[in-house]
Order: sequence, then structure tokens, then C-alpha cells
Amino acid sequence: MVKKKLHKILDNLATHGIGEPGLLAGYSECKEGFIENFRIVDVRTLVDGENPLFEYELNIIRVVSYLELGEKAVICCRAGVSRSNAIALGVLAYYFKIDFNKALELITSKVPICNILLPHISAIYRLLNVLDRSIISYCAFQRKTT
Repeated sequence: MVKKKLHKILDNLATHGIGEPGLLAGYSECKEGFIENFRIVDVRTLVDGENPLFEYELNIIRVVSYLELGEKAVICCRAGVSRSNAIALGVLAYYFKIDFNKALELITSKVPICNILLPHISAIYRLLNVLDRSIISYCAFQRKTT
């Protein structure tokens, strides 16, 4: 069995292909644990097509919650090509405040196998522009400014 490569986008953010079944019935089936000291965030509940915006938002929240705790996060889907990189795009634009296009360029430069499907890019873009770019429910994350 060939070990799939973990693709580091930033020091604390990466994407990876788990190589296991591509679609999960629910979050209870998600893989947990660590890969190379990165906390796994399994996004195989997303389909390779259109998903409700709240599904993208929930997965972005999952990643951000680990980053807020000071942990490294690796976003995983089956192959590490589309879904994981779409959520990474949302995290880079929302949490790290990187311009959408610059974030997409960063991901494609760091993840050679990246090929985010258009429905994912479109959904993340729409999500980022909801309520003046405040994608996460305002009560879910209130970054401390003090």
C-alpha cells in the first residue's frame, strides 16, 4: 500500500487523502485521531457536487476550532484532491483573512494534486460573501479582541 502524502499549506494547516471510502453517511463515521501531529478533520460527509452551505460552514468551524486551541489540523477526504482543499480554502479566507484568489493560489501551489470542483469553489465563495464576509454564525466564534 502506497502512503499518501500530507500536503502542508501552512505550518498548522494541511490536506490529505485518507484513501478510504469516499462518502460517509454522517459525522459519527468520520475518522478521528492524528496524522503526523495534525488533528484529523474528516470532510467525507461532503459530496462531490452541490452541498448545503451549512455543511461547508460546519466543516470550516471544525477546523477553526482546532486552530483556536493551538492545534494543527489536517483536512481529509478520500483522495485529497477537491473536498479537503475546498474547506482549506474557506479556512484560509475566513480564519487567516487571506484574499479568496490568493488563498486558492496558495493551495494550488502547495498541493500539486489539488483540483477543487466548481460547485465547491462556488459554495465557498458564496459562503464567504454572506453577511459582509462574516461566514461563521456570529455567536459561534467571537474572536477575542481584548
